[in-house]
Amino acid sequence: LVNYNRTEPPRGGDGKPSAGGGLKDEKPIAVAGVKADVLLPAGLQVGRVEILVPEREGPVAVKFQRAGNRVRFEVPKFLVYCVVRLRP
Repeated sequence: LVNYNRTEPPRGGDGKPSAGGGLKDEKPIAVAGVKADVLLPAGLQVGRVEILVPEREGPVAVKFQRAGNRVRFEVPKFLVYCVVRLRP
């Protein structure tokens, strides 16, 4: 998952949007409450859902519900990106 929401750098002297000065101007705004509803391939069994984000040391397990061939869960707050790992 990728979050592109950020505080934009100030406009340039010409009034046009500025790309900013690279990493020093990157000010991401965290996102929370992202809900996922994943359609699983036939035969895939999920026993654990984990998220991985740069802000945390290791994977974090999240609560999930399984209904037929779907898995539903809510992703905790993250800044720029989040990897979701479905484990057997």
